[in-house]
Amino acid sequence: MNPRLSTLTLGVALIVLAGCSSTSQPGRSTTLGENLTGSGFMEDVYPKMKDGQGDEALRLYRNPKYADKAAFAQYNKVLLDPIKLYGGPKSRLKDAPAADTAAISQNFQKLVAEQLGKDYKIVDQPGPDTLRVSVAIVDAEAADSSMKAASYIPIPLGLPGAKAAAMQTLTHTTGKPPFSGQVTIEGKLADAQTGEVIAAEIDRRVGARKPIIGLFESSTYDSWSDVNEAGRYWAERLRNRLCERRGATNCVVATE
Repeated sequence: MNPRLSTLTLGVALIVLAGCSSTSQPGRSTTLGENLTGSGFMEDVYPKMKDGQGDEALRLYRNPKYADKAAFAQYNKVLLDPIKLYGGPKSRLKDAPAADTAAISQNFQKLVAEQLGKDYKIVDQPGPDTLRVSVAIVDAEAADSSMKAASYIPIPLGLPGAKAAAMQTLTHTTGKPPFSGQVTIEGKLADAQTGEVIAAEIDRRVGARKPIIGLFESSTYDSWSDVNEAGRYWAERLRNRLCERRGATNCVVATE
């Protein structure tokens, strides 16, 4: 290959992919997919929750009273509670710098407000026809940015066979690629006036891997990029779920 062409191609890749990142839900049969005990943030809902299916949250509850789209379509305003950091006894939040976790929750708050503000009036007081959204980040783990880039290198080039097999086994067992970050949230949707819970979920996302491409992503070298990207996905998905629940036809699917 022409060295000048190769350099140019690499330069274009660096520019195009600089801001990209992705996350995924851990497999439901993996350690991270199964080990979802409530933190205490919404104790009143845990007994009603069940395992999600397909692209649903890992654990969820839906109030059957609101299954009808007409019952849900009455809501035209949203009261968004401040997103909390609510770490349980096993949460790694306590090990993270306070400034970092505060920035993560503030960024998530901004993303959710931006997404819901496209379809609803954001209010600061309970009232009629108002949904109350309450969310907590209950666990978060930063990626090991010093090793994260190495995990993008194709296995035959990057690691001996034994180590490659160990990394693949670890991913399939835990549900998370080595060195990537992860974050867990709990959230509920309620009628702002009555307090009745309409829906609730517990979900977790981990950093995903796109072989070789990740080497050129600036986010690969940001230890909290997986966590922030998960927040972006959840904000988009919440907007999409609410759109579907009220029976709209222009719903925008969240991108992973």
